[in-house]
Amino acid sequence: MSLEKLDLTQITGYAPDDRYIATRYTLGDRSVYDFELPLEAIPQIFTVPDPDRPTLGNRRVSAGHAMGFAKYVREHEHWVAPSLLMRAPDIFHWEALNHAGGVSFGILGVPRSARHDIRIIDGQHRILGLYYSVEDIARELDEVRPLEAEARREGNIELAALNAQRVARLEQQRSRLATEHLGVQVLIETDQDLYQQMFYDVADNALGITQAVKVRFDSRKVMNRSLDGAMRHSLLQDRVDLEQDRIAGQNPNLLGAAHVVDITRAVNLGIVGRVSRRQEDELEEGALVERVHEFFNVLLESFPDLAEVADGTLSPVELRQRSLLGSSTMLRVLAGVYFELKSQNYPDEEIADFFRVMSPHMAAPIAEDSPWLDIRSKVFTPRASAPMARRQDLRSLTDEIASWIDEETRPTWLRLA
Repeated sequence: MSLEKLDLTQITGYAPDDRYIATRYTLGDRSVYDFELPLEAIPQIFTVPDPDRPTLGNRRVSAGHAMGFAKYVREHEHWVAPSLLMRAPDIFHWEALNHAGGVSFGILGVPRSARHDIRIIDGQHRILGLYYSVEDIARELDEVRPLEAEARREGNIELAALNAQRVARLEQQRSRLATEHLGVQVLIETDQDLYQQMFYDVADNALGITQAVKVRFDSRKVMNRSLDGAMRHSLLQDRVDLEQDRIAGQNPNLLGAAHVVDITRAVNLGIVGRVSRRQEDELEEGALVERVHEFFNVLLESFPDLAEVADGTLSPVELRQRSLLGSSTMLRVLAGVYFELKSQNYPDEEIADFFRVMSPHMAAPIAEDSPWLDIRSKVFTPRASAPMARRQDLRSLTDEIASWIDEETRPTWLRLA
């Protein structure tokens, strides 16, 4: 083909602008351009945030949080994320094609020489996470391809096939980054005080998501999927707050949704147990629910106050005013004790008998002369209505109470009960 016949419009590498189909409208008395970018292009076009150097007008970015987003996008084909919110001076070239209802539709030209004038208001971790995704996929492909070739040379067909699968999975992830898009909103603003105010306003007006809401809607985790079944126990029916994490004062509920999940986890995996990736696939909601219901049944047999809550003669508000059992932390500790004792093959009847011995000593708030202040783990303070809830405190209190199943190891105040 001669140079005269070459269609130069197809040669994009020398173009001064990147051009996108976009909309233009007004938001808060500012012009806004709205368009979409392929995921892989985002860290190429925008300045990637540096975890060691906060961006002017924004907060320090967390590398760990960005890595979490990178993993999320790569591993979940049904991922979702809001648009990036950016700000810039009016560097763009705009070719309007149509108008409707205050919105202009057209072609947006982004000068390549001025790309880095576009700054982040909201989306630092998404941009850094996409950068990590692109870089990690390239690095992993560089590592796996030679392994596949080496296995083929050595005649190890099984290993070669395994590495070929890894290559195919990485290439499929890279293809998704090239073909899936994320929205971008660019607000035209050059005043530093005003764009710092924009960052504050976005953060201040965002309603944070509580842990209770997270466990209700994140169905990828098996413990969260067990929530509905766990709440059907008579102790919890109509007594679980589905919105709030802190259950106190006149809140009519016994627990929050996140507390129910924590207790279910403690009953099935221990007080500080975590669900591994393999367990996410292997654990069944039905078995988790059955075990936590067995635990709640033991509580009702052992503690009259909880039995009264279950039958409606004692409210959760009244329980919190007079008993440690009104504390989600204390119930979680008892769930951890139950796990430890079941792991030692103690039957529910013996565990209930042991808990029944503790029942008279559950008064709250903790009195100045309470024997709970003298236990080895030192997790109670005077006038508190719950033990301290740090991870190490939960572990030490659970271990200490579980050791009391043996009458010879119990403190004197329990032996005399």
